Amino acid sequence: MKRRRISAKKTAYALALAGISAALALLFVWLGVVVRYVTVAMFAAAGVAVMAPVTKRYYASAAFAYVVSAGLGFLVGDVTTVVGYALYFGPMALISAVMWEKNVKWYISYPVKIVFINGALAALYFGLQAIEVLAPDVAAYFDYWAIALLGTIALLLIDLLMNYVYRTMRKVLAKVIRDKDSAQVTEEEIRAEDEREGDDAPPFDELD
Repeated sequence: MKRRRISAKKTAYALALAGISAALALLFVWLGVVVRYVTVAMFAAAGVAVMAPVTKRYYASAAFAYVVSAGLGFLVGDVTTVVGYALYFGPMALISAVMWEKNVKWYISYPVKIVFINGALAALYFGLQAIEVLAPDVAAYFDYWAIALLGTIALLLIDLLMNYVYRTMRKVLAKVIRDKDSAQVTEEEIRAEDEREGDDAPPFDELD
């Protein structure tokens, strides 16, 4: 009976966090469409919003938040702008957060991220060019290799910043949302969490 109550509690947390994450992500996507000068920043913030359920390992909730925010984003904003979030920032945020939770080593995670970044950039560059959304003079002036090189560097730096924000958010949500009562948490779980979330850990220690 106790196990059923805990399951219901976690389900309620997962649903609530999914709804809040989806709403925040949609808000940031809309702001990214309206305020053109901060589109990338707003899309990155939307990505951080869909990361929130992953902090509690509610992976289905995170996927739901992304799908809802991306789907509704196309209804409230410019399709050619929102596609940047739908194709890259949303999925990349989930990939980064899940790999961090799974303790994937940097020499595996970063090649995966680089491949994904270049796949998304190629899809955006050639896709928008094919449907004549990308201005011909832009495509003629900037070769794809230059966009891929600069874009990869810039997006990896943004990913580092998003991961730092994710880790900070994880610590906050760990104190706010507790899946277990204090009496149910074992000493091994506390020690493992302290080792992973130690205050003395550098922000980008996954590079060590």
